[in-house]
Amino acid sequence: MRRRTILMLLLFLIVVISACASDEGKESSTEEEQDKVQSEENEDDEKDKNENTTERGQTAETSASGEGSLFADIPDPPADLEGLIDYPAGPFAGTAYEDQEVDIQEALDKLPKLTGEPSEEEINSYWAKLLSLFAEDFPDPENIVKKWRTLSFGSPESDDPKLQFKENYNVEVILDASGSMAAYAGEKTRMSIAKESITEFSSGLPEDANVGIRVYGFEGSSEDSDKELSCASNELVYDIQPYDKNGLDKAMEKFQPAGWTPLADAINLAMEDMQEFDGEHNTNIIYVVSDGIETCDGDPVAAAEELSGSDITPLVNVIGLDVDSEGQKQLKDIADASDGTYTLVKNQDQLMDEFERTQNMASEWRQWKADAVSDVRQISVERMQMIRDFRGEWADRWKRERQNFHEVFEYLQSNDDISRETKSVLYDLRDERIDMSTDYQDQIFDDLYELKEKQVDEARNEIEEQYSNSTED
Repeated sequence: MRRRTILMLLLFLIVVISACASDEGKESSTEEEQDKVQSEENEDDEKDKNENTTERGQTAETSASGEGSLFADIPDPPADLEGLIDYPAGPFAGTAYEDQEVDIQEALDKLPKLTGEPSEEEINSYWAKLLSLFAEDFPDPENIVKKWRTLSFGSPESDDPKLQFKENYNVEVILDASGSMAAYAGEKTRMSIAKESITEFSSGLPEDANVGIRVYGFEGSSEDSDKELSCASNELVYDIQPYDKNGLDKAMEKFQPAGWTPLADAINLAMEDMQEFDGEHNTNIIYVVSDGIETCDGDPVAAAEELSGSDITPLVNVIGLDVDSEGQKQLKDIADASDGTYTLVKNQDQLMDEFERTQNMASEWRQWKADAVSDVRQISVERMQMIRDFRGEWADRWKRERQNFHEVFEYLQSNDDISRETKSVLYDLRDERIDMSTDYQDQIFDDLYELKEKQVDEARNEIEEQYSNSTED
């Protein structure tokens, strides 16, 4: 009986122990499953976070130095006048914020958020990126001095053979007909603006002045397969001759914007076009009208330098038609290499303003052929107006910059892309740039005025001296 009782107790203990072991196994299994679920949830959260970061742009910590980021290859903000002038204009320059609001906001939405407490380096990097988008193209005062040389055309003060009156007057326009000229600048394509302006300009030249039109890049397409064909398309569509309406109209119908940009070849061929018009007996003027850079492996800067040193001794005027920052740099280099002027124009009125300068020179040439009279007083008046226009243009650009940055900062903060504190720092950086711009504006005005007075006085003295010598003889 006692043995039976002991056996039953042992059996009971075995059952209890087995049940406990089973429960512990179940609990352990449940904990492992919970840990696995939690781990998967954490991975999903991290994945969502990374996807959101990718969609929104890089984080502030990686934006300043991340290779291939939106912040790569951005020029440093300028610290002096030369840097201010050479800094490339941003894609949103030249137009008020409200006139391109949708495009601007799309660009801003691609930038990373800069919330929390960003470092000084991160804010400076962010500011540099914004500046690359909205920096205006400040005019170069050296262009004013170069244009004054044009106003000195034929006057007693000019000792530059290019500017002295000659027996004949010749103009050649080199026109870009690459595919990008089909883009719109306002309500018209760049090509339409160029054609209409060139036609109007040519019709206003004196009857005994000559004009020629060379066009490049008008065949093929912008595809790689058409590069050879397009780069070889370079034609003097209107021979250098007096203006003939029917002939010029037909020439303008021969081409439409098409392919690549053989600018260097066009400059070299223009030099050949005018080879018979030596600088000793001819006043030669060349216009380069383009909206982009050389794409046919040529060196337009070297070609321009050779052109400037040739026997035709031309006055070179380079015009960038609604061109981007990369194109502006190359066109400025071409102007410098040819000792010519560079002007950025955005519309037809601005392009005609540039052509009208040459029309005015032609009128003076015609007047010289009649009676060789030059009025220094008028030169002084014209130069003073150019100084005022320059100052007004400079002021318009820093004012537009200031307002555009204001709209940008307010949008970024309202969209929770930057904090109020970060916005305040960005305003400080903007104001430093505006202060620098206005200081240089006043300095340039004073320097140009002083130079104008000096040159006009020298011209008057030269005239008086010539008059005295004549009366003594």
